[in-house]
Parts: sequence; structure tokens; C-alpha cells
Amino acid sequence: MRRLTLRTKRSPVDAQDGMTLVELMIGLAIVAILLVAAAPAFSDYIINARLRESGNLLYSQALIAQSEAIKRNNVVRLSTAGSVIQVVDRSDPGAPVVLHERRTAEGVTLSAADVDFGGQGWPLNFGAAAVDLATAAGACSSQIRCPGLRVDGGGGVRLCGDHTAVCP
Repeated sequence: MRRLTLRTKRSPVDAQDGMTLVELMIGLAIVAILLVAAAPAFSDYIINARLRESGNLLYSQALIAQSEAIKRNNVVRLSTAGSVIQVVDRSDPGAPVVLHERRTAEGVTLSAADVDFGGQGWPLNFGAAAVDLATAAGACSSQIRCPGLRVDGGGGVRLCGDHTAVCP
């Protein structure tokens, strides 16, 4: 009969567990090189995310201004300047009431514009209105896409992905 015994010591030919310090340092060096290579693209991603977030905020505030004008059957203004977006009830021009006030993400600026929506939800001047977003440095390019809000004469509100390109 054969006897089974447990081995308590490993022989030198057994497989090694874990990593050596050299392997760990090589792995860390590779990760560091990849991070350095990805840093510029990551900063562009952060800027684009802030611009998209601010564009969506502007779009939602424009729709709120339009729906408030319809609900109140009176003039409501979407006003933008710097990094502030305001929705203002203009039923009494002598004493306007701020209904909503929001700020864009850090480092994002808006072109100054006032869009007045009437009780039908149409812009009062019946002309197209535009509000463009940009970074504080004003750098819009193929990598940094600056959105723009467009309001047409019929009351259509849309957000363009990049106002430097053609916005249908």
C-alpha cells in the first residue's frame, strides 16, 4: 500500500507567488507614462463636460422661460450675462420678478442676450436669437466644442453642439 505524505517545504523548482520589486516598479513606470500621455486629452474632456453641462442648463432655462410665459400668458425674459442665467417675469416692467437664477459651471461664460417670450411662447421680436457659450479663455476649437442656444422666430428652442460650426 502506498503512503501519502504532505510536503511542508517547497523545493526551488516550485512556482513563485506574487511579484518581485522590479516587476512592480516596471508596472508603475508604464502606468505613469500612460497617465502623462493621457493628461491633455483628459483636460479637454473636463472642459467639454463643463461646456455641455452649462449648455444643457441654458437650454432647460430657456424652456422654463418659454413655459412660464405660456403659463402666465405674459412676457417672460431669458437673460444671460457672464456666467448668470436669469428667468425674469416682465409683466410689470417697472418691477421685474426673478423667477429662476442659475450659474454656469466654473470657467464657462455666456454671450450677453435677452430673449423675451410672449404669452404664445414665441419670441416677441420674431427674429432668431442666439446665446453662445465659451470658456473663460474664449478658446473654441475642434477639440473644445462650445455649444450655442438658438431660438427661432416660431419659438423653437434648440441647443447646437458647437456654435462655431453650422448650426441647423
